[in-house]
Amino acid sequence: MQFRIYILFLLLLLAPLWVYGQLKQNPPLDTLLNTVIVTASKTKEKRIESPIAINLLSNQQIQEAKATRIDFLLNKVSGVYMPTIGNEQHMMSIRQPVSLKGLYLYLEDGLPIRTSGLFSNNALIEINTAAIHQIEIIKGPASALYGAEAIGGVVNFIHAPRPTKNQLSISNHINNNGLLKSALLWNKAGKQSGWALNMSQMGQKNGLLEYSDYTKTALSLKHDFAFKKKWSGYQQFQYIHYDGQMTGTADSLKFQSKNYSTQQSFTFRKLDLIRLRQNLSYQWNEVQKTSINLFYRGNTMDQNPAYLIAASSNPTKFKGQINSNHFDAYVVDLQHQINLKLLKSKILIGGYMDATLQGLVANYIDIVKDTAINKFTRFTRPAKDSIITNYKTTIYNKAIYMNWIQPIVKNIRVNATLRYDQFNYQFKNRLSTGTPSANNIFTNWVPKLGATYNQPNWGGYFNYSKGFVPPQITEIYNAVRVPYLLPQSFSNVEIGNWIRIPNGYFEWSLYQLNGRNEIVSVRQADGVNLNQNTGQTKHYGIEYQLKYNFGPKLQFNFNGSNAKHVYINTVLKGTDISDKDMVAAPHFFSNLTLLSQWSKAFSSSIEWQHQSSYFMDEINATRYPGFNVLNLRVNYTSKQHEFWLQCMNLTDQFYASMATKNFSVKGNSAYAYYLGDNRNIAIGWKWIIIP
Repeated sequence: MQFRIYILFLLLLLAPLWVYGQLKQNPPLDTLLNTVIVTASKTKEKRIESPIAINLLSNQQIQEAKATRIDFLLNKVSGVYMPTIGNEQHMMSIRQPVSLKGLYLYLEDGLPIRTSGLFSNNALIEINTAAIHQIEIIKGPASALYGAEAIGGVVNFIHAPRPTKNQLSISNHINNNGLLKSALLWNKAGKQSGWALNMSQMGQKNGLLEYSDYTKTALSLKHDFAFKKKWSGYQQFQYIHYDGQMTGTADSLKFQSKNYSTQQSFTFRKLDLIRLRQNLSYQWNEVQKTSINLFYRGNTMDQNPAYLIAASSNPTKFKGQINSNHFDAYVVDLQHQINLKLLKSKILIGGYMDATLQGLVANYIDIVKDTAINKFTRFTRPAKDSIITNYKTTIYNKAIYMNWIQPIVKNIRVNATLRYDQFNYQFKNRLSTGTPSANNIFTNWVPKLGATYNQPNWGGYFNYSKGFVPPQITEIYNAVRVPYLLPQSFSNVEIGNWIRIPNGYFEWSLYQLNGRNEIVSVRQADGVNLNQNTGQTKHYGIEYQLKYNFGPKLQFNFNGSNAKHVYINTVLKGTDISDKDMVAAPHFFSNLTLLSQWSKAFSSSIEWQHQSSYFMDEINATRYPGFNVLNLRVNYTSKQHEFWLQCMNLTDQFYASMATKNFSVKGNSAYAYYLGDNRNIAIGWKWIIIP
């Protein structure tokens, strides 16, 4: 009923605008349909010729949004919800419930930013937002091309191509929550080469949400080159330093009283990383091309995490840990493309090798809580040796794949992919207690088969794909509690359609994704989350997008998804939860944007994000009501200057970006609410020194 009311409201809102649109026809708004993308097949293809649900956030959309965080961009895409949990920390939901799980793959120019098996739900902290040129989002399994973790979706952050002219600009963005972001862009063009530098310094201090300060420094340097006609490539350097306070969650009392205070006073997350990449391509002739990437990732994360604070029998004493996780990854990625002119087809053959050395050290801490103010006030290390985890793991991921793209008749193209992955975890425990040293091997063949059918004004696709996820290192080698976990497997079937309409286009995708041995996070009695396999899960839904131009000055974008995520044959804590909705699985999420181009220099947009209610617990006894958030953006350009004004959460709604409840525990502590952003007003300025 609620969904019908929103649809009725939407139709009433659009009725007068639709009439206006019919009075003044404009060229079709379908440029995104014909956009050339690279993520769907690892080669350049038109979007409508890719048999997969894929969305593109163009450079124009990114520039219009003036976003300081990635969730402000991804939440514009149908079927994608990236909830913020403070200071660029986040969760994700793409064809899955909202969770921390390693079911998503994050790429930078086509390569994973982290090693498979070392998933971080906060991985997008490791992206320099100032360097993003465009974003391509695959929805559904793409393991046949990209390997493990590409289950719910793949997000590919793409840098700008080689600069064709010199450019220099600086920008500043500030809001009333104490956030300040400064950025520098420098491009140097040459006859056969180009340099691009993107730097940003970002931080927040003394915001309304207590204990939410952080700083982030990001630098991206890229050198593109070409020589001797057949050779081309680039070198790339990425550096990120992040230091943030971990706000944690609010219990039911704080949430009901709309209280922005927190229990935390010392939890933190610190991150330092370097990524180095050498890309080299050789064009053998008109039909064959070979590309190789040599890639290094160095990553260190130190934490005193809020999510690992656990209760004891004493209400003033809790337990936690301080840990440090480091890895060095060495990657070789090789791909050869053959264009068969006679058959008008493409064949891609590739290999991937990742050797990663990883180590984790964790120390136990005693935490004191002041119950009078409901705050964790201090922590101490026990007098004796407090180390609880100390291990090293060597991870080998070897893969080969082949992708074949073949036109069958004039309007039909088939895309078939097959990939083989082998994971070898060589675990060495440096302690005499805990998980014994072991060597675990996981292997899998993953197929994908799709087809497209296109006419000038409409088309569609079919896709069958499978996915495979071995357990994460931290899921199976945990010295405190060692869950027995099996690899997760998924099968996906989907169909989709696009159609041009006067002044715009409409598209939709219908899918069903079935999971076996899916790993879910279950909140324990002491407040700590522990992973375990479920029997089976089923995820099905529809995603849709409507873009329409109401004359030359008004554009309408509507992105929505209706989905259902349920447990199948699952018993949890002795309770049968079969056919129950999964936790944090809203049935409806939408983003509606009205963009007004008042003049060449002046534009504005109003954005409405809606999330329906969902169950907070596995037995479906407690609901979170969902939320509605309005965002206003105004942009103005004057010669070599850009100015913008933003009011995010215009109505100042108090809401949770994510909420859960432990069904086996009573009391306020059973509830966990991650607070969404309060209303904040931001202003920004960009000076294009060399246009």
